[in-house]
Amino acid sequence: MKKIIIGFILIVILLITNQIIYLTKVQFICESKINSGKELNQYEIFSALQTHSMFWLVGWIVEPNTALACFNKQFHTSNSIFSFSLPDDDSVIKSAKKKLLNKDCNRVRLAWKNYTSKASIYLNGSYLSIYVSDSNYLSENNDGNDIYNYLYEITCDYKPGTINICGITIVETVFDYLENKNILSVYTEHRFQKVRG
Repeated sequence: MKKIIIGFILIVILLITNQIIYLTKVQFICESKINSGKELNQYEIFSALQTHSMFWLVGWIVEPNTALACFNKQFHTSNSIFSFSLPDDDSVIKSAKKKLLNKDCNRVRLAWKNYTSKASIYLNGSYLSIYVSDSNYLSENNDGNDIYNYLYEITCDYKPGTINICGITIVETVFDYLENKNILSVYTEHRFQKVRG
């Protein structure tokens, strides 16, 4: 039993060490290789997948929707048996909802300059519109029986570039490479949220 515990501790130490090396050095080497048209080796792919696994293993604490999306991408599934409430207490989302309710536009792209909130981490680059059960939405002929919701179109797709989340630099170019190799999947999630009058 003592050998098993020591072995487990050594494996954890190796994984933590590898994670630190990846975040401080290897991901930038990978980015340079990808940008010059070279392929990543098995160690680099493993290290990137280890980091991606940390997104869904530890991400539940920071933003559970994002953690679930990362899990789905890594295991090539988009049909989750559970979901978390959408983070919408954000000025960008409030502004988008106001534009939609005022009929200033039919669809709004949600965009943040910095990843500083739960909403920005999960919803950056997604689209918000209103899904209506009846074409008489907010018209004079509305009989009051319409059911309408906000529709979030969330594209779970990494883009080449570097981002900073909570002070940690992440080279998304590497994850985009893994998507292009079909190691990670790409999908669009549709989430509905009731319009509150």
